[in-house]
Amino acid sequence: MIDNVNYFFKSLMNLKGVGEKFFIALKRLLPNTRYKDILFHLPTDVIDRTNIVSVKDASIGCISTLRVKVIEHIPALKVRGRKLPYKIICADETENITLTFFNVKDYLKKQLPVGKNICISGKVEDFMGSKTMAHPDYIVPVEMFDKVAILEPVYPLTFGITNKMIRYLVQEVLKNVPEPPEWQKNPEISFCNALKVLHNPVKDLDVMKKAKNRLIYDEILANQLALALSRKFVKSEKGACVKMTGKLTNPLLSSFGYELTNAQKRVWDEIKLDLSSEFKMFRMLQGDVGSGKTIVAMMALLSCVEAGGQGAFMVPTEILAQQHFNTLKKLCEKAGIDEKVRIALLTGKDKGKIKKEKLSLISEGKIDIVIGTHALFQDNVKFKNLVLSVIDEQHKFGVYQRLSLANKNTTIEKCNVLAMSATPIPRTLAMCSFGDMDLSVIDEMPPNRKYIETKVLGIDKLQEMLTSVKNKLETGELQKIYWVCPLVEESEKVDLTAVITRYEFLSSIFGDKVALLHGKMKADEKNSVIQNFANPDSNVKILVATSVVEVGVDVPEATLMIIESSERFGLSSLHQLRGRIGRGSQSSMCILLHGFPISKLARERLSVMKNTNNGFEIAEKDLKLRGAGDILGVKQSGVIDFKFADFVENYNDFVLAYEEAKNIIDNDLKNNTERWKNLQVLLQLFDYTI
Repeated sequence: MIDNVNYFFKSLMNLKGVGEKFFIALKRLLPNTRYKDILFHLPTDVIDRTNIVSVKDASIGCISTLRVKVIEHIPALKVRGRKLPYKIICADETENITLTFFNVKDYLKKQLPVGKNICISGKVEDFMGSKTMAHPDYIVPVEMFDKVAILEPVYPLTFGITNKMIRYLVQEVLKNVPEPPEWQKNPEISFCNALKVLHNPVKDLDVMKKAKNRLIYDEILANQLALALSRKFVKSEKGACVKMTGKLTNPLLSSFGYELTNAQKRVWDEIKLDLSSEFKMFRMLQGDVGSGKTIVAMMALLSCVEAGGQGAFMVPTEILAQQHFNTLKKLCEKAGIDEKVRIALLTGKDKGKIKKEKLSLISEGKIDIVIGTHALFQDNVKFKNLVLSVIDEQHKFGVYQRLSLANKNTTIEKCNVLAMSATPIPRTLAMCSFGDMDLSVIDEMPPNRKYIETKVLGIDKLQEMLTSVKNKLETGELQKIYWVCPLVEESEKVDLTAVITRYEFLSSIFGDKVALLHGKMKADEKNSVIQNFANPDSNVKILVATSVVEVGVDVPEATLMIIESSERFGLSSLHQLRGRIGRGSQSSMCILLHGFPISKLARERLSVMKNTNNGFEIAEKDLKLRGAGDILGVKQSGVIDFKFADFVENYNDFVLAYEEAKNIIDNDLKNNTERWKNLQVLLQLFDYTI
């Protein structure tokens, strides 16, 4: 790390006034607690304290900064059992103003003696015709006036942290911040000056815009350069060359009873070409819900087993891991190859002796395919000959993990990587978000996949809908039903209460036909509920759940999906949820229940869902309506957690940075230019390790 960059990575514990209690509170606010993390914690608003007026000219309801003299103290008294506020009468040459304080001690008398000239800033209010200011934001000696009469930045906060605390930390760090070497070609403002401007706002909007744009492009360029480097590393690395025999994949194909779609065949040919080459495969397999990605991935895994290698299938949740494990076992049994393929499930719940035995079998090569969560790539999991890693729902793992998979993790040094996403992503977004990977797209649905009818209903139709559901359950027209309630991280406790309340309400109508599933349940409880619901002979007909069912639940008998408060979901999440039904031979329906009032934007989203089942069309619309975060799932998972940039607002910057990153690799990196050395600082500052 270049010397003057070390400053940005110092711990905030080094600053005067940051004790253990303060530091613990900071950890709740910042992902890390380094100097650069507080500098990247930008204000979200500004308070204008430059309104410097006389008391007479101070407007009611507005923030004003005043120079006044302390005239009189009126201690807090009890009147009829009620304690009155402590008052301090102040005045300038034009008029009096009363400062009021609640629940304070007599220290104010010592701090603000009569006759002292002070500077105060806060909101001016009217009380019975007189001007007052309750608990002023600032009370300082008049000689500190210049430190108060400013545009004051307002920061995102957490419990135990005040705006003044954050401002103190920022200013302390900015005092000695060194300017890193310049990596931009024609900068309008330097990196550190941009930070200084944004933390010390000015009224010149052009200067503010230049500062913000500087940081936005730096962040985007760092991201695109990291992706380009990852791609270069992968393309130059020798991979595990797979010599396919067809002894496992041919029986599997024959057992399906149908042909692969043309899109599946095309993608399978692309994957086979990669696997049989001398270079490592790093490919993203993209396709709509139900397009048949898993079948292609399983064929790729089996082809590696044919060649004497091992395969790993990583998924984001234990429920999905169990699902894929069961599916692959059944497919192998149906194809008559189950005795030739040794499959294991490895998740976080494996402990002690059982886990030790599995790890031993994997390291000895006695397990051919391992299916599990991210635990698969922990240091204690050693493979004898890992040839292919399949990563499902790959957008939930992000570029940091992909860089690790491609270049860092010794257990998969020569391993091919196939990442999958059931979230259709517009090509430009895929290019800028997953530019380190080759892209395969299954853009065709199997002929047996039925169109799902979608209805949009207001919550006022709930009772009417319940009557219809009850009748159809009794006649057998409905077998299994999903009932999804929203779960948003910011109000998790409230929403958890909501899903439990809905479960209790439905249980009062349908009795033990209703089951509950949410993210706070233990893994064993979740799996038990899922298996019970998935069992066609089970009495459980309605699964009330949060969006935890978005992935990993495959119940062919489920033909009705009810999504409550659907206006709170993004289009891609709604589409993913809807994809849980329509997996059997019966026609299916999705009902989008919405509350009131409903915004124009929300109505537009629900209208899109009603009019199309095409995930790619939905993704394009979602990108325009809500932004890339919802399409990629990052608002829930925090993967591409851009601090300054936004894909939609800064779309042109992403395209420019994508092209610039390619030029940097082809020219600056190749020729080891001075700019390339400076760009390595940029990568460090945005936590991309190369």
